[in-house]
Amino acid sequence: MSKQYKKLQQKLHPKEKKAAPKEKPVGKDYILLAVIGFIAVMTIFGWEYMNNISRAMYVLLGISMSCNYVQRHGKLSEEKMVYVARIGLVTIAIAVALFLVSLYYQFFA
Repeated sequence: MSKQYKKLQQKLHPKEKKAAPKEKPVGKDYILLAVIGFIAVMTIFGWEYMNNISRAMYVLLGISMSCNYVQRHGKLSEEKMVYVARIGLVTIAIAVALFLVSLYYQFFA
């Protein structure tokens, strides 16, 4: 009797399925695009005036910011997303190290 009552209750008042929480849509990241553009312009127009360390630093910064943008907006698999995140972190770390080397050469050497 209780089984029939439960079936009847389910037919009359079906339980709503819990939907997965919706992810917030990612914004357009205009600031990130502006920073990538600024880095590209500085690299292109300042190429003649930069030394090799500065050139490498700006190129690595551009790669890192591009990886950040791809990480936020790319429709990549989880495995590829991990690679993109690692590339971004490694390039920003090398760029910071090159910045410190550049400071050393400019002020202490």
